[in-house]
Amino acid sequence: MLPDFVVIGAFKAGSTSLHHYFGQHPNVFMTKVKEPNFFAFDPNNRAHAEMNRQQFMVSNLAEYESLFEDARVDQIKGEVSPYYLYSSVAAQGMKKVVPTIKMIACLRNPVGRAYSHYLMRLRSGKETKSPEEAFTEDTFWVKASLYADAIQNYQQMFCHDQLKFVLFDDLIDDPQTLMSELFDFVGVDSNFQVNTEYRFNPGGTPKFPWLHDGLSALKRIPGLRRYTPPFIRNRLARIRDKNLAPAEVLAVDVQQQWLRYYRDDILRVQDILQLDLSCWLKVKAPRNQAI
Repeated sequence: MLPDFVVIGAFKAGSTSLHHYFGQHPNVFMTKVKEPNFFAFDPNNRAHAEMNRQQFMVSNLAEYESLFEDARVDQIKGEVSPYYLYSSVAAQGMKKVVPTIKMIACLRNPVGRAYSHYLMRLRSGKETKSPEEAFTEDTFWVKASLYADAIQNYQQMFCHDQLKFVLFDDLIDDPQTLMSELFDFVGVDSNFQVNTEYRFNPGGTPKFPWLHDGLSALKRIPGLRRYTPPFIRNRLARIRDKNLAPAEVLAVDVQQQWLRYYRDDILRVQDILQLDLSCWLKVKAPRNQAI
């Protein structure tokens, strides 16, 4: 069995919430583990072959199909792997294996997305520099906010009605309306009411670093994600989320620095998707100033 739809990205743009919201619908089956990343796996890429199973949950078609074997015949099957938006092989893989699949990409303000990604790296200990020092154009978390080339790549390979591009702001501001739109897109009852009270995988800084470090260490145990029951993983995730306090707004001068880098790509995305993205071109004021 293979998926009928997949959420292809972007990173730090609500993919965890989409996974859980879709999973609430009685006529949608979502993989027990988020981010199997099957179509992003390149067996010819030595780095991929040497990566542990934490990054690529499945690497062959039989394993991937087994993720959907518990789906009922009346359910639409889906999975969430935000790495697909950036992968050099994912689109080609899907075109070959699931040519009629539907794809959803949730796009976030590039500066806000990059800052959220930076904070995640800071929490994990992968980053120690200040935001302005860490921001370099050759790092993945910086480039991951460039969407235009990826969008055009998918548009060139798939039919228009297979692709759905939505905005992270709409997911935050009115999740029920957006999910109704997405339910309609994948072909299930769009009137289903989703429980959106809990915000999944929020950003921020740990209140108790020792607790965050301990929970992060658990996630790195080989096989834990795949074989631990979902209710246990969800409980641990909620403990982690409650331990996060909102991060400070990125300094205005740093926002301006980052925005200069993303501006041309934002304008390209705006033109490609015919969306008004003028809000992405504005600097967010600190909390002690009027917005």
